[in-house]
Amino acid sequence: MRRELHAGWLAMSLLLGSATATTSVRGEERPWSGGSAEGERERAVRDFEEGRKAQVAGRLEEAEFFYLRAWARMKSYDIATNLGQVQLLLQKPASAARYLAFGVRTVGPEIEQERLARMQALLAEAKAQVGTLRVRVTNVADAELLVDGQRVPAEEVERELYVEPGQHVLVIRRAGYEEAVIHVTAAAGSREEIATELKPKMATRPGTAGAPVLGEAKTKAPAAGATTEEPRSWGPAIALSAASAVGLGVAVGFTVASNNASADMRAQRSALWQAGGACIDAPVEHALACRELQRTAARADVHANAARVAYVTSGALAIAALTYAIWPGRRPARAVSLEVEPGPDAGGASVAVVGSW
Repeated sequence: MRRELHAGWLAMSLLLGSATATTSVRGEERPWSGGSAEGERERAVRDFEEGRKAQVAGRLEEAEFFYLRAWARMKSYDIATNLGQVQLLLQKPASAARYLAFGVRTVGPEIEQERLARMQALLAEAKAQVGTLRVRVTNVADAELLVDGQRVPAEEVERELYVEPGQHVLVIRRAGYEEAVIHVTAAAGSREEIATELKPKMATRPGTAGAPVLGEAKTKAPAAGATTEEPRSWGPAIALSAASAVGLGVAVGFTVASNNASADMRAQRSALWQAGGACIDAPVEHALACRELQRTAARADVHANAARVAYVTSGALAIAALTYAIWPGRRPARAVSLEVEPGPDAGGASVAVVGSW
């Protein structure tokens, strides 16, 4: 085996159902920081053999694991083909088509036509279950392509892409150009050609010698004494709305706490009555229960008052946000100021809201 590895060849066989496929591990080694290229090839061969054994035994997930690890160490058509076979059986046709296409595309001249035909048949079977896309950017040679948020390797951008049937989002981007977003609906067995052109971004700085460049807009300075207007900023409205939501949550929390305290107070009062006691001119044996009842009642009042203050504050903030939102869009630039001062106590509650914009 070592002599064959030094020569760049290793013959292997795989039995899949009734079909026998002879393959050779011959590919491009990927860099590995812990050893030589020869060591990486040997590790790839070892992983390939483990994957082949697992596949023959019907342990497809295990076979996929070893084939993927072999692929990470060395790209070769036989690893890609066997990996594609396993993924096709695991109902992963889009990924299977990608690996099978690599295998068919990079197969060596020594492969028998019968086995090449089997590889091509597997690829056709995978493509029949997925959508095939071909994306071209007509004015940029090195644009980046993302499919559903996943970056497509640069070496695959110019080739066929395989996606599961359904809705997909393609994003094409390159520095200095506007991003292109394309929505695609793929069907099983479909093939679609997509050609697009990226638009250059508009420049935002003046050109040489003061000459305007593409996208530059000339503005006039305001006349002396004129009031400067600025476009609406939605930051205050968003902040007020968020504060209103927080206030509402606090109010609900205090309401729940007040209700719980009231329930406790009723239970304590009922227990006191059943014991034949009362808190008016209470005898000594009921003094402790009466004090506990008073504390519970006070707690219920404090929570209820705090809830009222929070409800009022939340409402005031919501009104302020709505007022800001519906106010005329353009107005003289002024600072936004808002102060909210709640004042809960055991005997009542108050809230003061002072603002300007």
